[in-house]
Amino acid sequence: MRRRNINPWELPNYTIEEAGRWLHVPLSTMHYWVVGEANLAPLTTVYSRRPILLSFKNLVECFVLEGLRKTHGISLQAIRRSVEDLRLRNDSKYPLADCQLSTLGDTVYLANADEPLIKLASHGQQGFKEILNPFLKRVERNTEGMAKILFPFTSKQHMRSPATAPRPVVIDPNVSFGMPVLVNSRISTAFLLSRKKGGASIPQLATDYGRSEAEIEEALELEEAA
Repeated sequence: MRRRNINPWELPNYTIEEAGRWLHVPLSTMHYWVVGEANLAPLTTVYSRRPILLSFKNLVECFVLEGLRKTHGISLQAIRRSVEDLRLRNDSKYPLADCQLSTLGDTVYLANADEPLIKLASHGQQGFKEILNPFLKRVERNTEGMAKILFPFTSKQHMRSPATAPRPVVIDPNVSFGMPVLVNSRISTAFLLSRKKGGASIPQLATDYGRSEAEIEEALELEEAA
């Protein structure tokens, strides 16, 4: 599904099932973030709700939400307050994708370059600058701080040690319609899985595309994630 006059970062490319699989987030949690509940607004703004389709920016926002929730251990209530505060401070529809964040304890900070940290949901108090967790560093941003590419975790276990997790797969809206591909290539993880299902072995795939077997295994693991 394509729309004209929308930049590639906002194109509704991904089903909610795909996004949940690539981010290792349960579908029920994805629905809570994307659709919301009674009296609770969604935490990211989707372009298409029937069917539910996510853009790259939605994907990044959900990735950041999972990082704040799981890796940083920030409560959902604190995240919701921070998102609401971000929306008041920034005119972006996708503040979690378009703003640089940092964390300290159960607190989220707005971390714009060359400016003091702003403690969200707390009347604008300034905080001490902390180095972003490796989880959030897997989102690469442009000079304006907006997300441009995402290195998803290829398996759920890598989320427990993000500092040492490999980066064999990238999601870039300007490459292969934003589908996950092997880094520095246009070889999609979905295509690798289709070849595997067609009988190609991991050593054969590694030889065919000049990649290590470890990279092929990681790429396949992303596509086969439950």
